[in-house]
Amino acid sequence: MVTSENITGVVNITKNEIPPGFKLLYRLSDQRYAPIDQISWSPDGTKLAAVSILQEVTIWDMETGSLIPSKSHSDHDLDSIPWNAKRSKLKHRFVLYPNNIICQVNFDIDFSSILNSSGIVDRLDVTAIDESEFNYEYVPNLTKVRNFFEHNEISAGVAYASSLYNRTFASTVFDKRTINLFHITKIYPQSSCHHFRDLEGHTDCITSLSFSFDGKLLASRSFDNVIRIWDCDKWETIAIIQDSNFFGSKQTISFNPKKYILASIVGRVVDIWELDPDMRICDTSNPQLSEKSFHYANAKVVLVGDSGVGKSGLGLVLTGQPFQPTESTHGRRVWTLDKQELELDGGQKETRETILWDLAGQPGYRLIHQLHLNELAAALVLFDARSETDPFAGVRHWDRALSQAQRVQGESALPMKKFLVAARTDRGRISVSRARIEALSHEMGFDAYFETSAKEGWNIPELAEAIRRSIDWDSLPKVTSTELFQRIKEFFINEKETGRVLSEVDDLYRLLLTKYVDLVDSEKLRAQFETCIGRVESRGLIRRLSFGDLLLLQPELLDTYASALVNEAKNEPDGQGCIAEEVALSGHFSMSEDERIKDKKQEKLLLIATIEEMLSHEIALREPADDGSYLVFPSQFTRENPDLPDPEGKAVIFTFEGAINNVYATLAVRISHSGLFTIDEMWKNAATYNATVGGKCGIFLREIEEGRGELALFFDTRASEETRFQFEEYIKAHLQRRALSESIRRRRIFVCPECATPLTELQVIRRRERGHDWIECNVCSERVSLLDSKERLKSIQPSAILEMDLAADIQRERETAASTIQGKIETDDFDVFLCHNSKDKEEVKKIGIKLKEIGLLPWLDEWELQPGLPWQPALEEKIERIKSAAVFVGVEGIGPWQRREIDALLREFVRRECPVIPTLLSDVPKKPELPVFLKGMTWIDFNKSDPDPIQQLIWGITGKKGFNLTC
Repeated sequence: MVTSENITGVVNITKNEIPPGFKLLYRLSDQRYAPIDQISWSPDGTKLAAVSILQEVTIWDMETGSLIPSKSHSDHDLDSIPWNAKRSKLKHRFVLYPNNIICQVNFDIDFSSILNSSGIVDRLDVTAIDESEFNYEYVPNLTKVRNFFEHNEISAGVAYASSLYNRTFASTVFDKRTINLFHITKIYPQSSCHHFRDLEGHTDCITSLSFSFDGKLLASRSFDNVIRIWDCDKWETIAIIQDSNFFGSKQTISFNPKKYILASIVGRVVDIWELDPDMRICDTSNPQLSEKSFHYANAKVVLVGDSGVGKSGLGLVLTGQPFQPTESTHGRRVWTLDKQELELDGGQKETRETILWDLAGQPGYRLIHQLHLNELAAALVLFDARSETDPFAGVRHWDRALSQAQRVQGESALPMKKFLVAARTDRGRISVSRARIEALSHEMGFDAYFETSAKEGWNIPELAEAIRRSIDWDSLPKVTSTELFQRIKEFFINEKETGRVLSEVDDLYRLLLTKYVDLVDSEKLRAQFETCIGRVESRGLIRRLSFGDLLLLQPELLDTYASALVNEAKNEPDGQGCIAEEVALSGHFSMSEDERIKDKKQEKLLLIATIEEMLSHEIALREPADDGSYLVFPSQFTRENPDLPDPEGKAVIFTFEGAINNVYATLAVRISHSGLFTIDEMWKNAATYNATVGGKCGIFLREIEEGRGELALFFDTRASEETRFQFEEYIKAHLQRRALSESIRRRRIFVCPECATPLTELQVIRRRERGHDWIECNVCSERVSLLDSKERLKSIQPSAILEMDLAADIQRERETAASTIQGKIETDDFDVFLCHNSKDKEEVKKIGIKLKEIGLLPWLDEWELQPGLPWQPALEEKIERIKSAAVFVGVEGIGPWQRREIDALLREFVRRECPVIPTLLSDVPKKPELPVFLKGMTWIDFNKSDPDPIQQLIWGITGKKGFNLTC
């Protein structure tokens, strides 16, 4: 029987634990049930419902504190607990998300959102929800109105505030520790939103967000049980509280829909907090509350153009440095162009910083620099004013590359100004007429044109002022941060300016404590330090490597080495556009010595990171061969194929505009990874593929002019109609994603099946206009069908685009993970120690291989111990760097050597507070008797499929639930 004592009670808590403005009213609990997973208020705020991790439902009457009887169901996953707004009754809705974990569900009068682990926030039409009361129903076909935005990483929480004049949407990404804020300007039928601010302050993963009923307050909670309350007017933290600590809790918070009351999950308990809406952070005696908010915004300006047009000299003088003759820039350089501090209404101050990116112009860099054209406020496109042959060389390429980058960003793209700039005009007169320049500017939508000389200072102040005026600061997302965060960020930037290349994060943290003697080493300071790494990295100023806990303070070196590898592949004597991976990792390729890192060990680590980057962005693929693996660059093949089809042999032709080489390179890679087609041969701008069901397909690229290309598709006679259809559909989808979609045109080539005579496009058009679907060949009189592929197929096969994309994504992640593993091996960066009975070795090895496929490095005796040497010293040498341990138990139980390992692990891992994960292998009938210290640990059971034991193991190793297990 449930009594009031175990349902509701007042918790004794000292005054010092609660900051001003907070009052802990009481705690609600129902000790009969498992820990709570989700909570939801009724629309009138008088009732609170909770659902346990086992789908057990508890409902409290918040006015009386009494428990409302409820039912328990486990037939379906209980993904949300919205209320019937008309009758204030509880109802349930079930949404299937295959392959994804639903992280959070939010509802409003005319809006609902579901956030899943792939980072997609879906708006759902609430009118599609059944209104039955107290029913546990499965509703499979809710209307997805729009994806607001997509993150590349696992998302953790969303919240929505609605008022008459303001609609604000908040989201957070797992492990980023920041809150992203969006203004929703339109809801239905086509919604749009504007990213206007990021909130910094949490030092652990944010798990939940909730707005107050009037939209004046935002509550956020992080994995370390810290709750922050934000003023939604100034977007500053006004209160912080350390909530009760309960490991494994869902850590969800929810504001009451009528009052300033906040509910917070703590295991089997729900804390109910009352907030003072007028509270302000003013108690400087409390270090936890003495934060000073800091507001800033960054604008990114890019300087692009072909090699030798004067970008580097112009970049120097624009950033206030003295002019000096420069060699052609390799890689990229990042400078501060302008920095101002403004006083805003209400006494707030905001720092505005403009960053200038100078991108190298050599052809080998075009593949790489396409990756840096996002989030631009302004772009300067330079051309050679003295050229008599082609003064605008490169202008069309960069203009279309900029346009494509804007299109890919979609609604999140910033308004960008473009300036056409003639540099080095002191060297002679401009070789092209003003009328031609104006025509080009008008055609490409440039906002202004400048003739400059960095050496003489001509028009430099005018150009700098035009850049400053062009930046729409109101459209740029602002950041609310803390003073301490800013100090740590400045530390990273200062270390970068010293020229330091690679450093371990621990070394940099110790250096911070040395340079700032007022900072005291603590768990909180270390968490703030780690958080700031991510924020500075998001600006492109540093890069955290995926291995060795290393920080690259000069990330532009990745571009330098990537370009050197691209050029080496292009200059390969046989014209096969590839380089042996062993050669690449050894550094035995042509590269200017003054660009190389002198430390060979650091250079190898940087090369591993460079290859990982290129594989991740699909500008290269890894191909196995008898003498090792090769890095293949589809866009760098120079050998010609004399057997490529002439125009009469082509089946379909797509014309498009954009970054031609990038579009082609990524297409060639993704087709080979698609699962339906495997690479056959590659040539200059051409590739053929074997379909897994038989037949050969091919692509051939022709650059019509700079930034405009033609992609022809051809097939052999063994390629079925279905194969041709899937091949063409996939290429079309890729072009729509990677090229300027409005520029894509498709043309079908019709050929007589008897004599192979092609029909002209005009013949086909005129014949179809007259309503005919065939034409007689004027050579052999054979009847030629004019039906297109979709029309000819009596039963069109379902499009395989999604399956092909998934296969390509999986292969990309596997190849990237292989490079990550290389880096971890080089740096002894082991993720988990696999402790096992030797009789279970083969099964444990399979698990270890699976972990490697996703980039986690296991320590396994057979892989790491040199034969003939004692194992214990080798293990003791490595164990300090291993982050976790998995203790595998099979049918034979724990072996004698395994027990010695467990003892060693216990001493070391307990000292370092690292996870030790007991794991039952398959075919174990029941849990065996284990050492005492393992009995209190959460088990993983490979006899069960739900939850997925591999996912559970990864969660235990990484601490990240919902880790991207696409492999």
